[in-house]
Amino acid sequence: MFLGPLIFLAALALVHHPLMVSDHTDSATLNRLQEHEKLLKNEMGRLQVELDQMGWSWNPKQSREDWVTTDLAAEDGTWDGWHYVGLIILILFGCCRHSMEKEPNYDSSTDSSSTTTNEDYDDTDMEPESYEPKQKLLAAFYDHYLEVETSDLSSMCDFVESFVNDLLEVCRSALPYQNTFPLLENCIGVDSAFEGWHTKVSKPFSVLVPILPPKGHSFHIETSDSEGAPSKHGHILVEMECMCKRERLLGDVVCFLHHPEQEVSKDKQGAFLMHVLCTSSHLDVEKTIQWFQSLVDKAWDSIYQKYNLDLLPQPSNTTCRLKLAFRSGRSISIDIILGVQQGDSLVFLATRDAERDRLTGTVWQRTFVIQELLFFKWVSQRAPEESCHLKCLQILIYFRESRPLDKNAVLTNYHYKTCLMHLLLLQPLSDWEPENVGSRLQDILLFMHTALREKYLEHFLIGNISLPIQIPIPKALRSAAPLNLFEHLTQDSRLHPEAMKEFVEVVEQVRALLSEHEE
Repeated sequence: MFLGPLIFLAALALVHHPLMVSDHTDSATLNRLQEHEKLLKNEMGRLQVELDQMGWSWNPKQSREDWVTTDLAAEDGTWDGWHYVGLIILILFGCCRHSMEKEPNYDSSTDSSSTTTNEDYDDTDMEPESYEPKQKLLAAFYDHYLEVETSDLSSMCDFVESFVNDLLEVCRSALPYQNTFPLLENCIGVDSAFEGWHTKVSKPFSVLVPILPPKGHSFHIETSDSEGAPSKHGHILVEMECMCKRERLLGDVVCFLHHPEQEVSKDKQGAFLMHVLCTSSHLDVEKTIQWFQSLVDKAWDSIYQKYNLDLLPQPSNTTCRLKLAFRSGRSISIDIILGVQQGDSLVFLATRDAERDRLTGTVWQRTFVIQELLFFKWVSQRAPEESCHLKCLQILIYFRESRPLDKNAVLTNYHYKTCLMHLLLLQPLSDWEPENVGSRLQDILLFMHTALREKYLEHFLIGNISLPIQIPIPKALRSAAPLNLFEHLTQDSRLHPEAMKEFVEVVEQVRALLSEHEE
């Protein structure tokens, strides 16, 4: 007569102690088992209600006498609920069997994202047997077309900074009146060469020259930042300050604010900053570049004997570029970027071209070259030895620039560099081991493809709260809404197909390189 309760207790044991697939159940398996348990409990509750309606219920605290009474009643044929117990057993057996059949032989130590990753890279991932040949092929390609000896690049960077600083020293001494023109500070090497991804292809070495207002003047940065949406550009307002006290005490300056009649005359090789370099009280980009270019020309006449080379200025209204031709036949180019620092933030408004815009008039570009330089140094200190992140960028830039020269190209080197910088934060730096160059190339291309498809590529620094604290950037910019570098693709429908075409050309060249070993 105890058969009914024993069967029922066995059923409850199955519910509360489901069979485990392995000794260490993963979270996904545990969730599914808990869902089955909930389903069974609901079914048990429904059946209990039906049994109650039939006049019988089971209580774990029920006395032995009650159980005996119930069993005796059953023997007399007065209880008719055995078919419900059978139904419960069938339900339990079916659910447990279903759960056991559905569970894979899962090893909880396996990364649950591996399946998704393999599906994402189904067309391009390297098979184990082809991994080593492709790695050797990439290494040979890089050594032949791209590699620049580290020692050679380092020495060239040192030379460029030294050479520009020599020019700046002469430029400073050539200014007879210290409160008539901007003051020039020593240069800072930035961009590809100083970040470590320079190549054998003739690229300019870029240096940033901070400029300060002369005595009696001040620079005020004006940007059109709206709430949560920073601007890429800005203006530099020039204001005069009273210098009467210093004029009386030291006599080394003139207070042009209160004595405009004492303005330095042009025949004394000077002119008033507000009249020469400004347009409507704002510093003018083109006028500033032309003024600096004329200073460099004069400075070179004073120091050319010191160097065994020829300086060939490349006149331009948008950049100050110098070409240095050595007697050996080698030549390099130097881009000098003039910039005004925004407070003490290391963010500058500079004369360089924006990603797509050609700067004119009083519009200056906000640039983060110092932060990007510091980020690459931060990565190099933490990445594996001979990390492949710079090599990946060099390969992609090489293929991008190997296409026919197009000054109106939609995609720029900066877009590929931005994709790389994002991935360096999103993925563990240990993933950038030198032997992973093929896989990481695919990661960058996949990141770029997703950005193009969505027409959305976030600026790496603006609005990126994941930035390491070692990268100095104003709190307002760090917490601002992200800036979309592909905004122009949404504004002009003709640009997106062209961008996709440029991207596909790079992808095809990478695929051709990776498939050469199979031919």
